[in-house]
Amino acid sequence: MKYFSALVLLVCCTFAAEAKIWRVNNNAGVNADFTTMYAAVAAATAGDSIYLEPSAASYSTNGMTLTKRLVFIGPGYFLDPTNATEPANTGLQYATKTALLEFFWIAAGADGSKFLGVTIAGSMYGQGVNNVSFERVYFPAGFFFQSGNFDGFSFRKCFMNGGAVINSAAGTQQTNLVIENCIFYNGSYVSLPTLTGSGNIFRNNTIVGGNVFTLPNCYIANSIFGIGGQCTFTNSTIKNNLFQIAQTLPGTAVNNQLSVNMSNVVVGGTTGSLDSRSMLKSGSPAIAAGLTVGSVVTPDCGAFGATDPYRLSGIPNIPSIYSLTVPVSIPSGTSSMNITFSTRNNN
Repeated sequence: MKYFSALVLLVCCTFAAEAKIWRVNNNAGVNADFTTMYAAVAAATAGDSIYLEPSAASYSTNGMTLTKRLVFIGPGYFLDPTNATEPANTGLQYATKTALLEFFWIAAGADGSKFLGVTIAGSMYGQGVNNVSFERVYFPAGFFFQSGNFDGFSFRKCFMNGGAVINSAAGTQQTNLVIENCIFYNGSYVSLPTLTGSGNIFRNNTIVGGNVFTLPNCYIANSIFGIGGQCTFTNSTIKNNLFQIAQTLPGTAVNNQLSVNMSNVVVGGTTGSLDSRSMLKSGSPAIAAGLTVGSVVTPDCGAFGATDPYRLSGIPNIPSIYSLTVPVSIPSGTSSMNITFSTRNNN
């Protein structure tokens, strides 16, 4: 584990040369900067990066409110081959644990913060903050726009599971929201009746067994809606989507497929990782069914389509070690040892 961490830290330094890198690790016997997330956040300065290293235990937040612009990086998720509930995508990371964050708030001052490759295991609440991005993040609980106005939030290549919801309180307002190449699994959904403006995008997402979505004032394209109820798309542009039911659509909607048998669309089933089950089947009606870009490229619909598709296990887009061989022991007095490791680029 420590070899993996060292490599990632070196890579992080290349894109945050002026900012400090902090290591957080709560595993016994590991020498890191901090063992809790809240302690790391307290010490960090705006612009710093916090690397949350793999652990079976969650990282304590003390219900903190984040008010600094920070970057949080974890190892991804669905990595543990012994976890029967959330089966692993094997061979993607040498580390087999994720980085679990407990419940916390994010508020003004944290504008521009980024979350990459982490699991937000507790609900996360927003209070009037802008330009926050979640990429390759696992949400077992969800995100709640709790108070104030929000502009420029993005969720890209994320996995929502078990009823996780992106929703909002009355009196809030969200503008320029982007949700792209995400998977909504096992009852997860989006309900944003206070979404407003003309810059909202919901594109190339896959919903498998989700609850109904509420997406007003939104550009909705290239997505797969495996939902058994009517969604609400007031004042929205709707193009090249697949719907499980005969979804009611406005007259301006074009190239949508209705009453689609979802068993023909995605792999599904009960084997393999949860996210791999949302990959398209051979011969799927979602293949090359997306909105043609520049009269040249016609992408697949769903999270695995388009130019920046969903990545299994949310592996961060930095080099990582996926194979490591270290001697169990070395003879006394030996001055060196041979270590073999393999890395890959995850862009």
